[in-house]
This record gives sequence, C-alpha cells and structure tokens, in this order.
Amino acid sequence: MTPQMIEELLQDPLFRLKLLELLDRDPAFREEVRRKLLTDELLALPERVERLRLEIHKEFERIWRAIQENNRQIAALTERMERVETQIAALTERMERVETQIAALTERMERVETQIAALTERMERVETQIAALTEEVRDLRRTVGQMEERWGLVHENLAEDLMPRFLAWTGRQVQRSAMVQFDGEADLVLEVEEADGRRVTWVVEVKGRVWGPRPFEQVLERIRDAAFRGWLRREGFPEPVVPAVFGLAVYAGADAIAQKLGVGLYEARRGEVVAPLPPER
Repeated sequence: MTPQMIEELLQDPLFRLKLLELLDRDPAFREEVRRKLLTDELLALPERVERLRLEIHKEFERIWRAIQENNRQIAALTERMERVETQIAALTERMERVETQIAALTERMERVETQIAALTERMERVETQIAALTEEVRDLRRTVGQMEERWGLVHENLAEDLMPRFLAWTGRQVQRSAMVQFDGEADLVLEVEEADGRRVTWVVEVKGRVWGPRPFEQVLERIRDAAFRGWLRREGFPEPVVPAVFGLAVYAGADAIAQKLGVGLYEARRGEVVAPLPPER
C-alpha cells in the first residue's frame, strides 16, 4: 500500500470511525499505535511530567515550610520588637525622671553652694572676731599677769620661794634658780646639790591646779627639747636633768600619774607628794 493510498484511506470518515473504535476496544493495539506515532521523548513525557510534578510538590512543600518558618520568625521578631519598644518607652520615661532629678539636684547644689559661700563669708567674719578676741584675751592675760606680779600672786614666784624649802627637807640644797620662758610659759630651773654632793638640774613645771597628765607631759617635753637643753648648757646648768611639777592645788589621781611617769610632784601646802626618780649617775 502506497502512502497515497494510506492518506486517502485516512480521509475516509468511515475508516477513521472504525479505527477509533478499534483503538478504544483493543488496548494492545492502541499501545502499539501510540508507540508508532510517538517518539521516545513523548513517551517518556508523562513520567517526566510526574517527576516534575513531584519535584514541584516537594519544592512547594519546602517553600511552604520556609514561608511558615519565616512567618514564625516574623511573629517572634514582631513580639520581640514590641518588647523592645516597651523597654525603650520605659527607659525614656526613666531618663525623663532622671533628668528631672538631676535638674532638681543641680538647683539644690546651687543653693548649697550659695549657702556655703555665705557660711564661708560668715566664718571669715567669725575668724576675724576670734582673732580680735584672742588678742583681747592676750591683753587680759598680760594685765592679769601684771596685777598678779604687783600683788605677789605669781605662781612661779611662789614655787621659787617654796621649792628650796621642800628640797631642803629631803637633804638637797638649791644653789641657784632661774625663770625661763619657752612657748609663752615660764619654767622654774634650779641647780640643786644632792645629798651625796652631786649637782643636778631640776626643771619644774608650775601650775595653779594639777589634775591630769598634761603638766607631767609638758615638763618631759621641755627637757627633751633641743633648744631648751641648749639654753641649759649655755647657762651652765649641769646634767642630768630632773623633771618635776609644782601646783598650788593637786587633785586626786595626779600622784599616780607622777609615779607612772617618774616625775616629781610638789604642792604648795603639803610639799613633796611624789619624789622624782633618782638622777642617773
């Protein structure tokens, strides 16, 4: 059968109807015709389409999962951003309160500085007044000293009169005496001949009243003072030096302090209360 005959046959409606019926009734024939009419690529197309469909379905599922994950992340980020915005709002409010407090503190500091400046000025006036009063007190002391000296009430003079008598009671003889002023206070200095014939120097701190350790500390500080010891040497007072305290009135407890520090203690009424430590040979 020539191609022209086949083409004419295919153009016949009855033949075409019979051919279609045969294709419908006979699957093996239909498959054989299909294999004849279609190429390998067309035959493989359904399988490729199915694979492509599966791949597209998997890709769609992957994309859908990614979209869901993105949505979850976006929701989490949105929630986090809302918390951050809340925190920022709270921090902003707190900063505003802090700024208000700083402004109040600054104002308060300015008031304090103004008060300090006023107090400083007031202190300067007070210091000026104190300096004036100090000078007045010095003038009063000088006046009182002059009055005491005029009426024979100077403590140092009384000690200078009585100490030779008290020392004589213990076998000592005063060879000479002197008044020396250091740091505004007068000390009685005696050159004393001991009972064994040695000559020593007594430095006597003179007070109106003796009740605490300060007079004893003062006489010990005096005999340790290099300038004072230099004055003693220049005046020819011999070594060693014996410390003592003389008081018009000696209160309870002073004798214990004198014994503890090794300082002699003498009272105008009683004479020797505590003997000083023996002078070193």
